[in-house]
Amino acid sequence: MNATDSAVLDQPAIDIDTNRRLLNRYRYIEHESMRILAGWLPATALFELKCEFGRAIWESAQHVNALYLRLREIQSPAFQKPADPALLRLMEEMLHAPNEVALAAGFWRVVKPALIEALQAHATATFPNTDLPSVYAIDHIVLDEQAQSRRMDAVLAKCRADGRFDAAVVSWERYIGELLAAAGGVTGDGVRPKSAPVAPDSRRTFVAPKEAARDARFTNLGGDVGVSSRPAEEDYEAHTRMEFERYSTEMLAAETVAVVMYKVTDMPWEFQYDSARHLYDEVRHCLIGFEWLQKRGGSPFVTPQFLQVFKWRTRFRPVEQYCMLTMGNEVNAFPYRHRRIAAHEESGDRYSEQQVRYDVADETQHVRFGRRWLPELIKHSGEKRSEEKFTADILDIWEKEYRTGLLPVE
Repeated sequence: MNATDSAVLDQPAIDIDTNRRLLNRYRYIEHESMRILAGWLPATALFELKCEFGRAIWESAQHVNALYLRLREIQSPAFQKPADPALLRLMEEMLHAPNEVALAAGFWRVVKPALIEALQAHATATFPNTDLPSVYAIDHIVLDEQAQSRRMDAVLAKCRADGRFDAAVVSWERYIGELLAAAGGVTGDGVRPKSAPVAPDSRRTFVAPKEAARDARFTNLGGDVGVSSRPAEEDYEAHTRMEFERYSTEMLAAETVAVVMYKVTDMPWEFQYDSARHLYDEVRHCLIGFEWLQKRGGSPFVTPQFLQVFKWRTRFRPVEQYCMLTMGNEVNAFPYRHRRIAAHEESGDRYSEQQVRYDVADETQHVRFGRRWLPELIKHSGEKRSEEKFTADILDIWEKEYRTGLLPVE
């Protein structure tokens, strides 16, 4: 053995037991962040922040899944609750931010930078060959997290410029930093202070919202949700504008999936993974409408947002909301969407045609999600009716209330 070989062998490396513990801590932070951001999504008013929260939920799902695939190779069960009360407290407290800006600051100015630093150190400290699957997953997570942080930095900079970094935000960011230190940092290996952090007066116990929030740029929060308000399809220009205005309201669907993700916590991981994708697809569909209107010199902020739909849906249990969305809205959308594709092709509007084609591809997948997971959600809810009877009953309500636009909202 030469001197070089000896030096390589003498390098410190993360052993497999430490590897399991660390990967599970990273996984736990990413996993909990999905639920926290899903809970906050409907309550978040600032549009740019709402969109970033939706994307972060989906990206965190990719990270959890990558860590899950690795963890199941080196421990069983793959998902294990970390044996560190301080880490559990950190993530439990993250939910109770005083406002949306404080929540974002706690995540992207405290926890995420520490997570990136821990991941980068892990990738260089573990065994480069025998633990390459971990390194591969970590390297890709770091790229995502760095890009995500750059985007969020820009949003938070605007919040600061608008005077939204108030005393509540500052105190909350400090508190999250103290909680992270109390947990020994992301890895748990840091020096922990002797005294436990005390929550600031700005802390607000989180309550799942029953109404969806929009920022002050949105000037029309109501509107007729029924088909009677739509221009005839034969009027191509007017109907197409209305069609893409409706796309710009699809944040409502994302917010409904968010409610289900937040409230239903013990379904299989694959359900959470699919739901994260479903949620972010709906955010992107909303952006289809925003981009279409902006390309044509319009403002998406004057489009009716139909917030009464979210308020109406929250009257129902998560399983019922999921049934209405997947087996009601999404199953029944296809004939209309295919007519619109044909209309756009006939008019030579390739841009609009392509947007709708991508939407149809996503919605096809959402119906698959519904057909896979609705039976499991029905069982999970303790529902006594058969799947067929339950679905028929809920769709009857959907037909009478949603499709007519006669929403019984107080």
